[in-house]
Order: sequence, then structure tokens, then C-alpha cells
Amino acid sequence: MDNVKSFLDEANQDCGAYHAGHTFSPQQTIPALNLPADVPAALSAFLRGVERRGVILAELQCGRRETGEIALAAALRAFRQYASEQPMAQWPRGFWSLLVAAPPLRQAHPEARWPQELDWLADLSDVDRMALLLRLAAGLDEDEAAAAMDLDQAGYRAALTRACPRDAQGQPDPQGWRALAEAVQQHLRALSPERLAHLSRLRETLVLGAERRAVVPEPDLAAPAPAPQPVPNQPAAGPPAAARPAPRARQALPWKPALVALLLLGALAALAAWWWHGQQARLSAPATTAAKVGEFGAQALQADVPVQVEALPGGDRAGQRFDAAQGVLTHPDFDLLMDPQGLALARRAGFLSWYAAAPQQRQRDAAQAMTAAAQETGDVAR
Repeated sequence: MDNVKSFLDEANQDCGAYHAGHTFSPQQTIPALNLPADVPAALSAFLRGVERRGVILAELQCGRRETGEIALAAALRAFRQYASEQPMAQWPRGFWSLLVAAPPLRQAHPEARWPQELDWLADLSDVDRMALLLRLAAGLDEDEAAAAMDLDQAGYRAALTRACPRDAQGQPDPQGWRALAEAVQQHLRALSPERLAHLSRLRETLVLGAERRAVVPEPDLAAPAPAPQPVPNQPAAGPPAAARPAPRARQALPWKPALVALLLLGALAALAAWWWHGQQARLSAPATTAAKVGEFGAQALQADVPVQVEALPGGDRAGQRFDAAQGVLTHPDFDLLMDPQGLALARRAGFLSWYAAAPQQRQRDAAQAMTAAAQETGDVAR
């Protein structure tokens, strides 16, 4: 807001000078906040000082290492443009504000996992976890952390109070706070060489991009180049010769690969047709005029081929090899034969199924009919 206010004040002063009658030279420009030659070196030094804390804050905020690195890379790319437009004194606040606002850090990842010594972070809300990590991982004071989260001091203190570890009575636990801070610092010191090398490559990429932007000068549209003055006692130069068009590079003929492929396909088709014709000719030849021995590896068919016939022995009957007991044991329905009641029930399965599916009234009528029939049979027997 201070920068915006200063820009507005400068604009108001310029407008007042214009109304007062002052004139401005078209070549007057506003000096840049950072000289282009100073940005790459300062940017490299600044990123080297905050990249470790930034990657640990991002990892512990979302609970996943890969997602944290993606968020850090996005914040660094946005910070390169920010660093070229803002004074160096505003770089820390701008960097942490961009990192806090990264979309992957707005909520924990669905597959979030925290180390055992930092499992307290899993129970915190996203805002409270960010407030805690800005103090322990980023090392910011309350004013800087509140500005990075776009909160007032009271709101940041409330979030930090909710994130503070508690004892059994629900009071802030100083020992738990120190243990949590030590665990975060140990996580910072335990960065592997592979991750450090990855951060270094990312930093070099951003610095090289800033150097390219600094080396390429912007065209000065305010001051056009002066026209060349004629030299006395020198004939005027004629019109410039028409520039010869640059010879066009010889283009590769696109039909050559297609022609080669077409020739190969034609050769394969001819070979397949020759093989197929030979097979059809050999198979369609009559049996009496079959191919000679040795032609295409085939042999001639014989008109009369002897067939050997051998009669089976008449005395080898199945009844002589198996007795009645073995016949019963090997019967397919051996289980039913050994269970006469079950066999009788199985034979009446259709009737019983119909009877069970009939309505209750029909069952009672059938029972009464069967009882009456049984009584009549008894009376007749008497």
C-alpha cells in the first residue's frame, strides 16, 4: 500500500506541474526500481537464503513432498516477475505472500502424511497450520507472518494460539512448542543432497531467465534515431538496391518416403500372391494325378491301401470282470440306492413342490380329501 500511495502522490505532483504550465521533455523516463544488471545476482542470493525454508514450509503445509515442490516452483516463477518490479526491501514479504497464496497449499493433500514427531500438524486447520509454519519453518515475526497471510495482527495471533500445542489440562504447552520447533529445524537440516540439487537447478533456471530479460534492451520509442546528414561535395547516393531474396533452402521431397513404402508394399503383395497361387494349385490337383514324389515335398496318393482288421476277443466281457457288489458300488445313483426313503422322497419331489407352492386353502382341501379317502379305504377293508 505504501508503494501504491507513493505512485499516486507522484502522479498528482506531475498533474499539478502540468496545470502550472511546466513542460516535460519527451526523453524523461521514470527510473527503474532495480537496475537490470543487479537483479540476477541479488535474486540468486535471495533465493539461496529462502529456498530451504520455503520447500519445508510447503511440504509440511500440504503433507506431501511432491505437491510442496510444485507449489514452491510456481511461487518462484511468479516471484521472478515480482522481483524485477519491486524494490529489494519488499522481496521477503512478496516471496512469502506468493508462497502462501499458492493453490496447492490452500488445503492439505488427500494423501497427506506427516512425520511422527510432527503429527500435531495433521489435526490443525489449514489456516492454523500455515500460521504455525510461518513462525517455525519460515522464521518470520508476527507482523511479517500476518502480512504474508493477509491478516491483521489480532487474526494472526488467534490462529497461532489455536495451533499452539496443549497439555492435558488444555493449556499451552511450552515443552511441546519447543519439541515441535526442534522437529521442524531437524527436518530443515535433514534435506537430502538430491533435493538440494533440485532446488539449485530451479534457482539457476530462474536466474538465467532474469539475466536474459536484463540483457535484452527495450527499444526507446521516445527518442527516434536522427536522419543521416548529407556530406558536402559528395554525390547523392542513389536509391538502395533491392535486397535479394535469401535463397530458399532445398526442401525435402515429401513423396520420396511414400514412394519407397509403396514399392515395399507392392513387393510384399506380389510375393504373397505367388505363394497363394502355388498353394491353391497344389491343393486343387486331382488325387490320381497328384504331385510327383519330391515336388513341393509331397508324395503321390495310392489307389489301393491295405486296411488291417483285428477282431476283439469274444470271451472278454464286462460281467466276468465285475461282480454284482462292484456294480452296486460303481452305480451312478449309489447314494440314492443306499437311502430308500430319500429315493422315495426324490421321486415325489414334483408333487411335493406343487403342494408346497399351493395356497393354504388348497392345502387344507387336499388334506381333507386325503383323509376322507383314507377313511373310505378303511371302511371298505372292514
